[in-house]
Amino acid sequence: MNEPPIGTEWFRLFYPKICAALNYDQALDEASRDLLSGLLKQRKTDPEILRNLIRGRDAVLFGAGPSLDYDLNGLENWLNNTDPLIVAADGAADALYRSGLNPSIIISDLDSCSLQSLEKNSREAFVFVHAHGDNQALIRNIVPELGENIYGTTQVSSVANVTNFGGLTDGDRACYVVSEFGPSGLIIAGMDFGSNEGEYSKNKYVSGTSSLRPTKLAFGKESLEFLIQSKPEIKFVNVTKFGEEIRGAPKRDYAKIT
Repeated sequence: MNEPPIGTEWFRLFYPKICAALNYDQALDEASRDLLSGLLKQRKTDPEILRNLIRGRDAVLFGAGPSLDYDLNGLENWLNNTDPLIVAADGAADALYRSGLNPSIIISDLDSCSLQSLEKNSREAFVFVHAHGDNQALIRNIVPELGENIYGTTQVSSVANVTNFGGLTDGDRACYVVSEFGPSGLIIAGMDFGSNEGEYSKNKYVSGTSSLRPTKLAFGKESLEFLIQSKPEIKFVNVTKFGEEIRGAPKRDYAKIT
């Protein structure tokens, strides 16, 4: 699909600052994008399927922050009595499956979500795989094991089958992806943007936490707030129990989402 205008604007406004602050290498990001593109070239995914799935619906998007388990418990009744589109950012998918919820979409850079969840979603629903400079090995090893329902994302310029929707972290990128397909509302859960790491956001392949994590999360929050400002037609609500306020997404109690 063509690069969304907001993806182009995100790249212009955010990417140079992010590279400078987080020591990203554009050439490595592009190499990872091209690797993913090559692996996806035989898959015949159709963006209109996603547009028909998402357009006009409320979507609830679960990040993998420390509030995730609280939010899953708090939203249980609402989820059982409504029919929202359920979206998971990376490792949050594992928590959803353990709670008996099947996400319609997983957005992942492959470092936190289990292979089991990725495989299941790529065959029964949808997965957006993100390519960035330091996950080429994961792309090379995991993507060939997945089913047909895979879309590619990048943080540099788009190519035919890998799209820059905007967004830096799996959480804010998930909001960009879903927003592109016309939901009526987007309910944010498990997205703390604080200094504490959630159990489901931990990298399964690298031990320890990067010293740059707080800077990355600050950019993720700023990125999400830019999306909210740019999409006034979408009603954003934040039900994350703890964490930071997100400008443009008012905090709501679980029982008062709408």
